[in-house]
Amino acid sequence: MDNFIEMTFEEADEQFKFIPNQYDEFASFDGLMYETYGDEVEAVKAFDPAKIWMYGDGDDGGSYIWSGWGFVNRIGYFLSENPVPPDTTIQIKMSSYWYYCEGCGEEMEDDGQEINDKFYDFQCCPLCATVEQLKEIEEINVNVG
Repeated sequence: MDNFIEMTFEEADEQFKFIPNQYDEFASFDGLMYETYGDEVEAVKAFDPAKIWMYGDGDDGGSYIWSGWGFVNRIGYFLSENPVPPDTTIQIKMSSYWYYCEGCGEEMEDDGQEINDKFYDFQCCPLCATVEQLKEIEEINVNVG
């Protein structure tokens, strides 16, 4: 089983030392992110696999950086001077999840409140929720608060 470690971007950069993009000094993340196409992705593929990191969308709607090569939901890559230890996965949460209301099309970001989890489950916003859904959410809110 892999060791799973969560850390901040700053902690990972301090420990593993992300390498600036040699192809685009104006790349995202203050010049550190490599693109998913062209010469940049070819450089990433040729790099030591233990020093490759993938930036992408998580299943919860948030964005993350994970140690290692990945393809699904990728947005970009990072390279580091120091390798990630074998059998270790490092995850860096970059943004919170968001959800999309299927009723009105509103996009909302999680504000850290338990109540939003239920709206996410229902795939609706407070304005589009049914009376039954609002009652269930209110019950959760009373029990949590």
